[in-house]
Amino acid sequence: MDVKTALLERRSIRKYKSDPVPDDLLQELLEAARLAPSGTNHQPWRFIVVKNQAIKEQIRDAAFNQKFLSEAPILLVCCADLSSYANNTRKRVQELVDAGVFGPEAFDNYPGIDQELDANALKGFIPHAMLNVALAIEHVALRAVSLGLGTCWVQLMKAKKIAQILELPDNLVITALMPVGFPDQSPPLRPRINIEEIVYKVLE
Repeated sequence: MDVKTALLERRSIRKYKSDPVPDDLLQELLEAARLAPSGTNHQPWRFIVVKNQAIKEQIRDAAFNQKFLSEAPILLVCCADLSSYANNTRKRVQELVDAGVFGPEAFDNYPGIDQELDANALKGFIPHAMLNVALAIEHVALRAVSLGLGTCWVQLMKAKKIAQILELPDNLVITALMPVGFPDQSPPLRPRINIEEIVYKVLE
């Protein structure tokens, strides 16, 4: 399946068959996430793969009882790992320099690269980290379409409660939930605004 077809066929699926998702297909989804781009190649995405029914139901209850979250065979809890910004920036920049993406002067753009960051400082990276995780999640969504699987972005949830259920450390910030399974519905394409509305300005 080409990328445009995946874009056209992707839907938010809220009804799933009970058939389990084979492990090789799950690995394909995680590989798609792994290949996503990220700022300074920090790759802050981390995934909790939830197959346990009782835990899925607890998460569902903390996500305003959206029943399809516990009905899908797999529930991905998609997180941003703030520790990647505390420990890995020099390594990531050096990798990009070694790959020829950046010149050695790139280090000048990171004046605090070796500064130790406390928990409060790391909170400043949350928007950036979550944006990068979103890129990985969309890679999963599109790869899922090509494999005959359905997914749904879910951000309506009590993230702190879910973090408690999963006993997550403070450095992991939940970005979204994503159920995964074989679709049991085929919804139509949702209305989209036209291109003229999304292009604010053209400068030539």
